[in-house]
This record gives sequence, structure tokens and C-alpha cells, in this order.
Amino acid sequence: MENKQQQIPKREEKLWSEIKNYQVATNNARILGVLDELIINEKTGKIVDIAIRVESDRNIHVKGAKRNGDLLLVPFAKVEKVGEFIIVTE
Repeated sequence: MENKQQQIPKREEKLWSEIKNYQVATNNARILGVLDELIINEKTGKIVDIAIRVESDRNIHVKGAKRNGDLLLVPFAKVEKVGEFIIVTE
């Protein structure tokens, strides 16, 4: 009988401490800033928005996002991928 190594499945979950300060970019390779916070609905426990810290002098627009000082609040539904970067739909 052949002895096969069991493959360990890739992790699909990341800890907050692992992704805080990840760079956030659009699916068109435009760097927006770094992940600062997650906005969570208290009643449902679901992530509503991601808060991206952007340089105050940069004029960045993403459809559906709101600017609050140096934070850009992007709806969580726009997050496409979390890997080495966080990719959001432009």
C-alpha cells in the first residue's frame, strides 16, 4: 500500500493582527492606503465597511466609499481578495 502524505488545506481565515496595516489596492492596481479598522454591525456581527487610512493630501475616490478625514470607508462587499494585499473593486 502506498503511503501518501496528507495535504494540509490552505488557511482561509486570517487574524485581525495579521491583516491590520495591510496595503489596500483596487482591482486596477491603484494603491489606496493601509487597513486601519473594520466597521462591524453590532446587531448582526457582520463587517459593514473597511476603514482605509489614506494620506490626507491624496484625493482618492472609490464608488460607494465615504471619506471621513484621513479614513476612506469602503463597503465590505467590495473586498475581492485578502492575500499579500487587500484588493477592492473599483
